[in-house]
Amino acid sequence: MRATLRHVAFTSAPLWLSRGSFGRAHNNRPLCLARHTITLPNLPQALDGLTITHLSDLHIGRLTTAAQLPRILEVVASAKGDMIAVTGDFIDLSLKVLDDVIAAMHKLSAPLGVYMVPGNHDYLVDPHGFVDRFRAAGLRLMLNEAEIVEHAGCRMCIAGVDFVHGKRGLSRVVHDTLRAARPTPSTPRFDLSLLLAHHPDAFDPACRHRVDLTLSGHTHGGQFILGNGVTRKGSLGLASLTSRYPRGLYRRDNSYLYVTTGIGAWFPLRVNCPAEVALLTLRRAPAHPHRHGHVHHSHTQA
Repeated sequence: MRATLRHVAFTSAPLWLSRGSFGRAHNNRPLCLARHTITLPNLPQALDGLTITHLSDLHIGRLTTAAQLPRILEVVASAKGDMIAVTGDFIDLSLKVLDDVIAAMHKLSAPLGVYMVPGNHDYLVDPHGFVDRFRAAGLRLMLNEAEIVEHAGCRMCIAGVDFVHGKRGLSRVVHDTLRAARPTPSTPRFDLSLLLAHHPDAFDPACRHRVDLTLSGHTHGGQFILGNGVTRKGSLGLASLTSRYPRGLYRRDNSYLYVTTGIGAWFPLRVNCPAEVALLTLRRAPAHPHRHGHVHHSHTQA
């Protein structure tokens, strides 16, 4: 009920009042390919240069329509990532578009695979129906599970958690999923560990398990950014008022979190917070400790 009321207030009403012009402008807005280079202290030389294409929060529905899917796919294809991670909210408020979304997700491909987790909007109408249709289509929707991928002589752990409400529940599923995937005492640690979780609060329990990189969405970056670098969270906007991790890169010890601004929206306006597909290039950290975690950014628009 709350999601429906929010949809009426922030989606349907603006579209009606603007006679659809807000919606047309929203769907014609630029979609950025945001390139980031992240140095990881423990990354093996063999994985130096590994790329991950990260997209989230498509919110396909009345505002971001299914007609936008081909343009989104073009940007993802242009990134040419070694793997693709999709961190939830494929749909907005209806399963009517699910066939279009599933067909689009089937077109994603990457050498090391495509990995997906659900978001809260995917569960608003029919959670079981959403999961069943994704899995019946053969898509790799990860619900509290992990996969070990061998690449270039290295072992990578790619884990994905289901969406659950509340920090305590989220912490529990992250802990259980990562504990089940952890190497036995007789085997070495993973050469790279990744966690996909719709909500960025998964970063807190991920740090306790020393996950190298967590990928999340959910916040849309706040959609409205009034200033950058003005708070301890990095930017001042709607998400910084409600989320500990509004957008961008965060580090705690040797663990990192990237929160993408996502593709879709809950209101047909973004200010200083463009929709994006993120391309993350992982680099082996240099020998000098003070340079660990240095990040380079660049953007192109489509």
